[in-house]
Amino acid sequence: MEVRGGNGYIEEWVQARLVRDAHMGVLWEGTSNINALDIITRAVGKSRAHKPLEAALVKLLGEAAAIPAAFRDRLRNTLDRALVFAERVAAEPPLEASARQAASALYHVTSSILMTWEAAQPGRDARRVLYAKFVLEHRLSAQDPLEPHDGDWERAAAEFVFSQRQVALPEIAGLLER
Repeated sequence: MEVRGGNGYIEEWVQARLVRDAHMGVLWEGTSNINALDIITRAVGKSRAHKPLEAALVKLLGEAAAIPAAFRDRLRNTLDRALVFAERVAAEPPLEASARQAASALYHVTSSILMTWEAAQPGRDARRVLYAKFVLEHRLSAQDPLEPHDGDWERAAAEFVFSQRQVALPEIAGLLER
């Protein structure tokens, strides 16, 4: 359609029929920015879908009792902040430019909590919670680019992550408290 000047909906070219026959929903036809707007304005702003998401994630954190409480508390605090930010962006039209940031925060905190819950399950590889901490540190936490980076926990975590063996939670619990 774009090659021919947007003629996709007029009958001069075959695109009109193809577009009508193969029309897909908004979620699949747009860029990540359009998806973010859809998530924030529709799912959060209109449908309030973040409330059941919050309940499900809080439940999973509660079930992950084997994970050190300080790390679970940090995840819960980050979840709360991401939800408040998403609600604010959805409620204030001038903040529409922040929709991608809000949607990304919801995605990252959700994936972190899911990985944490998985790591807490009996017999599961606890390296998943290290991935969750990497996401928390590098996608959901502020970092000053002009400060020296203390990578001690990261070096130790990388040794476990790349070890090619299943890791038990007690082996890495100390890394979650740093």
